[in-house]
Amino acid sequence: MLNAFKNLSLRSLLLIAFVGQLLGIVGLVGYLSLRNSQRTVQTLAVQIRQELTSRIERELQSYFETPHEINRLNAAAFVRGELDIENGQFGEAQLYQQMKISPNVAFAYCGGSRQGEFFGVLRSPDDGSLQLSYGNSANEFLRDYFSLDVAGLRTFKLFQATTPYDARQRPWYRAAISSQGPVWTDVYIAFTTGLPNVTASLPVYDRTGQRLLGVCATDVVLPEEFRDFLRSLEIGNSGQAFVLDRSGNLIANSNDEPLMVGEGDQARSLRVMESQDPLVKGAGTYLKDTFGDLDRIRQPQRRRFWLDGRRQFIDVVPFNDGFGLDWLIVAVVPEADFMGQIYANTRTTLLLALGGLLMAITLAALAARSLTRPVLEVCQAAEGIAEGNLDQRVTATPIREMRRLARNFNSMAQQLQSSFTALRKSEATNRAIVEAIPDLLIRTRQDGTYLDIINRDRLLQIHNDSHPVAGTHVQDSLPPDLAAKRLDMLQQTLSTNTVQIYEQHLKVDEQDFDEEVRLVALAEDEVLIMVRDITQRKRAEKALQIAEEKYRSIYENALEGIFQSSQKGRFISVNPAMARLYGYDSPEDMVAKIENIGKQIYVNPEKRNIFTRLLDNTGEVKDFDYRSYRQDGSIIWVEENTRAVRDDNGHILYFEGIVKDITERKLREIAMQRQLEELQIEIDETQKAQDVAQITESTYFQELQSEISDIDLDNFWS
Repeated sequence: MLNAFKNLSLRSLLLIAFVGQLLGIVGLVGYLSLRNSQRTVQTLAVQIRQELTSRIERELQSYFETPHEINRLNAAAFVRGELDIENGQFGEAQLYQQMKISPNVAFAYCGGSRQGEFFGVLRSPDDGSLQLSYGNSANEFLRDYFSLDVAGLRTFKLFQATTPYDARQRPWYRAAISSQGPVWTDVYIAFTTGLPNVTASLPVYDRTGQRLLGVCATDVVLPEEFRDFLRSLEIGNSGQAFVLDRSGNLIANSNDEPLMVGEGDQARSLRVMESQDPLVKGAGTYLKDTFGDLDRIRQPQRRRFWLDGRRQFIDVVPFNDGFGLDWLIVAVVPEADFMGQIYANTRTTLLLALGGLLMAITLAALAARSLTRPVLEVCQAAEGIAEGNLDQRVTATPIREMRRLARNFNSMAQQLQSSFTALRKSEATNRAIVEAIPDLLIRTRQDGTYLDIINRDRLLQIHNDSHPVAGTHVQDSLPPDLAAKRLDMLQQTLSTNTVQIYEQHLKVDEQDFDEEVRLVALAEDEVLIMVRDITQRKRAEKALQIAEEKYRSIYENALEGIFQSSQKGRFISVNPAMARLYGYDSPEDMVAKIENIGKQIYVNPEKRNIFTRLLDNTGEVKDFDYRSYRQDGSIIWVEENTRAVRDDNGHILYFEGIVKDITERKLREIAMQRQLEELQIEIDETQKAQDVAQITESTYFQELQSEISDIDLDNFWS
C-alpha cells in the first residue's frame, strides 16, 4: 500500500483526497438515504403486518366465542329439563333459534350419559335448511331426521340413519369428559357435510355438580366467509395471510386454493407444505426449517427470509382462545411490494450525485494546482537545511496559510542552531547522570548482542574480571544457564513491554556474588539491562532468615506459653505450649475462640484490671500470678511476665509475654499455709490451758473460792 503512494505528487494526493471525500460523502449520503428509506419501509411494513394479524386474531376470537356461548345456554336448559335429550320429545325450538342467529354454526346438539342418547339441530349441507336429529332407545339409536317450521317445531320425518349412534363414543363427548370443562376438538372432516369442522363441547352436571348428565356441543364449519375476510385484507400487492394448526394443516388462507385434498374417507386438510401458492409454501418451509416443530412458536415472531432471490417479511402470531384452539396466524409480504418506488428514487439520486461529483473534481484540480507551488518551494528549502545549510529562506505567497508556513519555516531555521547547541549540552548532562548510577548498564538487542556498555568499571571493581564489550553476545560473558535465562527475559521484556526483574548468582574466583538484573524496553529491538551488586543484601537477608528460623524454633518448642495480645483483649498469636496449657487443640483454635481475655481467661476479673494498670504505669509486669480458666472450665494457677511493645512514637502496638503453669506450686503453698494455721491454733489452745491451770492452782484463787462458798446467797440478795 505504501509503495503505491511512494512517488505520488502533492497535487495528485490533493486530488485523491478531495475526490475521495466527495465519493465518500456522496456514497454515504446515498447509502444513508437508502438505508433510512428501507428502515422507514420496514417500520411501516411491521405496523401493517401487525395490524393485519391483529385484525385476523380479533376476527377469529369473535368467530369462535359463539359456540361456547351456545353450549352454556344448552347446558343450562339440559339441567332445567327444557331439552328432552333422553326421549327427544321437545326442546328443538331453542336449538332452532340459536342456529338462525349463528349462520356459521353447522350443528348444535347434546348427548346423554345414560345410554348415549343424542338430540340436536343441524344445517343441511344440501340446501341450508335446519333439521332436527335425535336418537334414543325408542328408535334403537338410529337417528331420525325431521324438518322444522319457522317456529322451530318439527313437521314431518325426512329419513332415518342406517347405523346406530352412541354419543358417548364420539370424540367431542370424550374430549369434554376428559377436560372436565369447555374444550375444542381437533379439526376433522364432518361425515354429514364432508367439510372441515371443529367442535366446541362442554360437560353437563346436575345442580349438585356431582352427577354427569351428558355433554353439549356445537359444530363449526371452517367458513368460506372467513376466507372472504382474509381476501378482503390489503396485504401489499402480492402478500398472503393464512391460518394453520400446530401440525401444519391449513385452516384458512387468503387465496382461492382448496383447503381439502382427497375425497370421501380419504379427505383430509391441506398441509402448508403442499400448497400450490409459492408464497404460502415458502413461508411454511421457512417456519419448518427455522423452528423444526411448530409447537415451539409460543411468542409472536417478526422475521425476514429469502424466497426465489427476493426478501420476504413474515409475521407469525399464536392464536389461543383458552379452550383448546392452538393455531398460528401468518402474514407474508414481499419486500418488493414496499421498496419498488424507493429503488426508483435511489437511481435518480445517484445520477444527480454523479453530475455533482464531476463538477467537484474540476474545482478540486484547480485548487490543488494553486496549493502545490508554494509547498514545492518549502520542500526545496528543507532539503537545503538537511544538507547543513541553515541560511535557507522561503518567500511569502498570497495564500494566508502558505504565508504563515513560510514565516514559521524561516523562524524554525533560526532556532535550529540554538537547538543543536542545547542538545549537545543535554547529552553531556545525561551522560554524567548515567555515569553516576552505581549500576552496570548494557544496551542489548533482542538476540542478545551487546550494543553499548556503560559504567563498565562497576562490575570490574566487584569481580576483578573483564567485562563484555560491544559486539559480543550474552553467551560469551555468562554461564550457559544464566545466558539462556537472560535471552528469555529479553524476549519477555519486548513482548510485554514491561519491566522484568530477576536475580542471578555468580561464582568468581571461588567467591559468591549475587546480582539484581532489571530489563527495560527502549525500542522495538533494544533493551536496557541494569545490573546491581546485591551480595551484601543477600547475605544480610540470609542471616535474618537464620535468626527468624531460630526464633521460630524456640517459639514453637518452648515449654512455657508465649503469646502476643492486643489492647482490646484478644490474642494475636500463641505458641503450641500456650494452647496445650489452656486445653485447646491448636494455637489457631485458641486465637479464634478467645474473644475477651479478661472474661474468658481470668477467674477474677479484678486481677485483669490490676494487671492492665501495672502495664499502663510501668510498661512491664513480672511474676504476676492469678487463677485462670482452661477451655474445659477447670481452673489453674498461672504466672505471667508481660511487656508492652511500642512504635517509634511511643504508642503501644501490642503486648507480648510468657505464661507458665504454677498450679502445683500454688497448691503446695496453700496446703503449707493451712498446716501452719492449724499448728498455730493448737499452740494457742495449749497456752490457754496452761494459763487457766496456773490461775486455779494459785493461793489467791483458793482463798477467793473459799470465801465465795461461805456466802449465804439468799440472805445476800435479800
